[in-house]
Amino acid sequence: MILRTMGKRISAMGAAASAPCSAAATASVLANQVVRGALALAVAACAVLLALGLAGPAFAEAAATAKPAATAATKAAKPVEITISAAGDCTLGVDSRYNSVFNGYYNRKGAAYFLKKVRPVFAKDDLTIVNFEGTLTTSKNRARKSFTFKGPAKHASILTKGSVEVANLANNHSRDFGAKGLADTKRTLKKRGIAYCQNSTIAYKTVKGVKVAFLGFNELSGVTKAQIKAGIKKAKKAKAAIIIVSFHWGIERDYYPASVQKKLGRYAISCGASLVLGHHPHVLQGIEEYKGRYIVYSLGNFCFGGNTNPKDKDTMIFQQTFTVKNGKLTKKDDARIIPCSLSGSKSTNTFQPRILKGAEKKALVKKMNRLSRGMGVKVASNGRLK
Repeated sequence: MILRTMGKRISAMGAAASAPCSAAATASVLANQVVRGALALAVAACAVLLALGLAGPAFAEAAATAKPAATAATKAAKPVEITISAAGDCTLGVDSRYNSVFNGYYNRKGAAYFLKKVRPVFAKDDLTIVNFEGTLTTSKNRARKSFTFKGPAKHASILTKGSVEVANLANNHSRDFGAKGLADTKRTLKKRGIAYCQNSTIAYKTVKGVKVAFLGFNELSGVTKAQIKAGIKKAKKAKAAIIIVSFHWGIERDYYPASVQKKLGRYAISCGASLVLGHHPHVLQGIEEYKGRYIVYSLGNFCFGGNTNPKDKDTMIFQQTFTVKNGKLTKKDDARIIPCSLSGSKSTNTFQPRILKGAEKKALVKKMNRLSRGMGVKVASNGRLK
């Protein structure tokens, strides 16, 4: 109807132009017709928009097409939050020269027992990483050292049932049973869907469209700044928005980081690490804020089958929520510690980490504040870092 009306007006304009009259009259008529036609078209256009906004299929189709585009643009700009949990040494086996207590627990209680009390935390986050300290192998080629740890392949189900997705293998026990022991461990973890990192092997995980890279270095066997820089550069080239670097470093049972820990941790942050995690001392060490990022110098033991009764049973889960916007990590962060004990008993190791409450929680928070003094970090009573 609208098109027919417009056609009629154009025809009328053409008829007026062809009517026999004087040149002046013709010009005048044409001018008036053009003005009136333009005004009519403008009014008609407004009417069309109003009418079709309610009933016009063409307009409705265009609107429907435009709406997803707008929504997609909104989603692209919306920040994405990724929560990552980190825990300390997990030795899912024993040194059979001393005892087989951990294996006995597994046989009696099953795989789900060990991380049962912390699983709600791990299951709720996006990714969980632990330091896997030991091997999963049948190899008998034991290294000549004081402690060598191994467990059967089925013990990997402790991690899967506990909602652990990533394991750091860059430590001084990954080769307790030689190259075969390490290869068996990698094969088992891969089969169970657990990613692992070690030296040049970077573990990548993509969550909510965001790629996360996990790197691991064993400082005890030697690591250079060049290797750290190259690893982080490789992760960046792979488009990882979040880069987590684990170090096996420090002095056993020492509560304060050595100078090499500070040097390497800070260097990793300067190269682009989003978070640095530390292991090996078997006890907790402080947390430092450096250039807006955190260095957790030691997470201590966690599910540790290598000792039936550690003197210091304090441990924790470090958890941080990273915010990524338009593929870039923002400075905004939300980090906390979750105070834990590695055992349900004070007199023995039950190999079942538990979350602390009340006076026990308060004491561990106080301890972490003492260990983190001078590092730019204070832990609030609820575990939040500030």
